[in-house]
Amino acid sequence: ARARGPSSSARAMTSHASTRALSELSASAIASTLDARNRDALVTAIASLSRRGGDGDVALAMDGAVANGLVRCTRDVARRLRDEARVRRFYALEPRGELPAEDDADAVAFAVRPQLSAMVTIAEHVRGVRDRRERALRERARRAANANRTKTSARDAAASLLTRVASGAMGKSESASRDRASGDAAMDAFSEVPPLPKMYVVCVPRATAMCEDALRELHALEYVEMTSCDAHLIPVEPDVFTLEYPECYSEIVTEEWHACTYYVAAALHKLQRDVTGLAHVVKGKGEIAHKVAQLMLELRLGGQADDEPEHVEPGVDGDSLIDMIVLIDRDVDMVTPLCTQLTYEGLIDEILGIEKGAVAIPKRAFEDEETRERKAREAEANLPEEQRGKMPVRARAHKAGEIAMRPKLNNTDKLFDEIRDLNFGRACNVIRDLATAIKEDYAAIKGSNVEDQHVSEIGDFVKKIKANIGGTGLDLHATLAKYLIDCTKKIWFQDRLECERLCVEGEDLKKVIEHIETMIYRGDEAVPCLRMIVLACICFNGFPPKVHEKLFSDMFNAFGPEIMLKLLALETAGLFVDREAAKKRPRGFAQVRKPLKLVADGVDGSEEPKDITFAYSSSGYAPLSCRIAEAATRGPWKTIAPNNTGEDVLKHLPGDTFEYTQTENDYGRATNTKASYREFNKRREKAAPLDGKDELWPKPTVLVFFIGGVTHAEIACLRHLAKTKECGCNFVVATTKVFNGDALLDTCGEDAERLETRLRVAHDTGGAPPS
Repeated sequence: ARARGPSSSARAMTSHASTRALSELSASAIASTLDARNRDALVTAIASLSRRGGDGDVALAMDGAVANGLVRCTRDVARRLRDEARVRRFYALEPRGELPAEDDADAVAFAVRPQLSAMVTIAEHVRGVRDRRERALRERARRAANANRTKTSARDAAASLLTRVASGAMGKSESASRDRASGDAAMDAFSEVPPLPKMYVVCVPRATAMCEDALRELHALEYVEMTSCDAHLIPVEPDVFTLEYPECYSEIVTEEWHACTYYVAAALHKLQRDVTGLAHVVKGKGEIAHKVAQLMLELRLGGQADDEPEHVEPGVDGDSLIDMIVLIDRDVDMVTPLCTQLTYEGLIDEILGIEKGAVAIPKRAFEDEETRERKAREAEANLPEEQRGKMPVRARAHKAGEIAMRPKLNNTDKLFDEIRDLNFGRACNVIRDLATAIKEDYAAIKGSNVEDQHVSEIGDFVKKIKANIGGTGLDLHATLAKYLIDCTKKIWFQDRLECERLCVEGEDLKKVIEHIETMIYRGDEAVPCLRMIVLACICFNGFPPKVHEKLFSDMFNAFGPEIMLKLLALETAGLFVDREAAKKRPRGFAQVRKPLKLVADGVDGSEEPKDITFAYSSSGYAPLSCRIAEAATRGPWKTIAPNNTGEDVLKHLPGDTFEYTQTENDYGRATNTKASYREFNKRREKAAPLDGKDELWPKPTVLVFFIGGVTHAEIACLRHLAKTKECGCNFVVATTKVFNGDALLDTCGEDAERLETRLRVAHDTGGAPPS
């Protein structure tokens, strides 16, 4: 048989693959370098503790941010910790927990984010280790006393030993803690009771004075040594990096605590210095974004004064891997995270929740509709007679139930990587087409003679089947899609989408209020109700005073005094206010709706998208944050609207607008000058394809940093923009946390976990809860 050349479709696929590979080259290089540096930083920090402790075994206890972010997302880090840092056991650092008594490690390292709740948990574990040893010494003293022949000698021995144990265990001065080993030897007459292990607190990315003060107040500082692990941004995808800082937005708007400003600035400074090189243009929108930009300059100046290494030049001809940095405050656009995401990945997060890179699929997802209805009837039949027929409709009730599996969702799943950023309707079409293709392949193989079949054809079909059964590939996503379709048909979901449409269009506040009241009265959960209230407040520039008071009263009556803390926090943030208060802190969404073309009519999500409205196809909403990021790549802010009125348009939104070029003056000193887009535009023109089909040069790369968090749908919109010819650049997304609207509001104000932390602090310090 004569070999044939590649078909036109094959050539097109090859061209598309090469274009995509060229586009993703910069992001992949950044992600792989960050991954390696984070791994080295953590392993080096823990290994140094092992050497300091005499090359003994180490037990590593990690909080959720470190375990689920740094360790889970960094390749081979667990293996290297075992091999190079002598870590023998890994533990989850949980409130009111305790290290196992059988753990005989020579040193214990607590790897945590520098937060108060983590310090309280560490203090509890430290006291647990100390108290366990004290109990062992007391028990040994009691046995020694009982062994004496006379009552007097037994009483004297016990009193003497108990006095020495108490004086050694309850010492509180730091000078005594430095001589802990010698003090223990003098106090301890029983060699069979092991000494306290050396304990260390590894703060990621740095140890702060707040952490030290907290441990001192909790009487734990004398037992531990503090150190830092210089790891900042964590790559969760080749083009998505996160600080794993979920409380960032809440700390900014409800507590006016701006610690995240330093963490974001330090992360960007370290990224440019060690990985990407200096970005030419830095611009952004928002008060915190502007503070971050100013602090970035201060860190550059401080680095020059401290003789830090020069910024790397990893790109072609010494260029930076990042051409522009766009900083966006989450507070500038609070509408987007509160709307329901309708991309495939976003909808999974909205309905089932994506945590630690995995989705928890309940067993009911594998049941048919008839079985679910039968179980619902049986559950209602078990209720008291007066409650039958009055079961509340809960917006998140589908999350309840026994979990069947927790599959990982990332780019290693080829089918998921293909459909994750598509509108849910389009993703269902892809899944259906793949299922049909496999069915046709099976029918073709089954219906033909074995003699006519080539071994490679049968082998390819078997591989395809193996990749799509057993809870993976097509099997997994067909199950997910069917369950999501069933959920989206529910009346509460349809009402929610309709209410969101009315909000983003700014029409009929009366209908929106009726929908919110229906949610409250029928027994929906608190967070979905708050989510719709906040969305309406932003879109309609606050509520009329009587409506505001009534909603406050309804929420209090429905959810009790606990909801007051959330409502007051949202009022402080300007997210649940009347119109008079809204004038003092305007959100400006209604004023920018038309100039920035945020709402479109007749969006069909099942078709090839022409705009970023596909991610919110039910309302035709284009994410404001993505519109700002898209506009940032066109040039100066003033050019994003007709007649150079772009800055006037953006003034309606909260916070400052800024743009400048990062450079050095004639004396080599770091400075910022007026923004110049000459190099950026030259790079974009150089990358423009001559025939309109393929790229000759990598497009410029824009890093968009969402300070306060970002949703999966926003990431999908930026990926879509990068594929369009009009944009002409690639996007890399960095953020403090990837979340959805429910998770965002969960962090605002006091909740059960924060109240528990405050009470634990009060209990451990012997005082009143901190204000």
